[in-house]
Amino acid sequence: MRKKFEINMIKWLYFFGIGSFVLLVNKPLAKDWLLVFFIKSYYASLVDKLVVYKGYVEYPTRFPKRVKTSVLFDYILFPITCVFYNQITKDSPILQCLIKVLYLSVPLTLIELWLEKNTQLVKYKKGWNGSTTFYSLSFSFLVVRFSMYVIRRLFDNQKRPNHPTL
Repeated sequence: MRKKFEINMIKWLYFFGIGSFVLLVNKPLAKDWLLVFFIKSYYASLVDKLVVYKGYVEYPTRFPKRVKTSVLFDYILFPITCVFYNQITKDSPILQCLIKVLYLSVPLTLIELWLEKNTQLVKYKKGWNGSTTFYSLSFSFLVVRFSMYVIRRLFDNQKRPNHPTL
């Protein structure tokens, strides 16, 4: 019964994630949001692969089963959350960005702690705990946000060559 609940939860979260993706990316600056999504997916997959390989975190129940990391979290839910974070901090000064990261890191950490204690979706090992999760989530939101700041500055400062219209 418990395993069925977890599989249904994973399926529901896939559905929720894909629906959220469509809603969040279908806004002004869609190219920026897609870039955030893909940067975060790449970053999350690298970090999660390392964390799982080193044995700090395990995902006993996952889909697809062949993959040892959490495809759902790394490629859908975490990137979507990062897109949302970048949307709410797009024009915010650094102090507000640091405060707003708590809006997402704290709830995500609490959810993961609940999942770790009550399901077989995630299991902590080798000293990994809620604090480690909180710091890694917060840091990764800020890294992607800073990356987007740099990318925007680079492209805003580039001069476009004047070509005659054809």
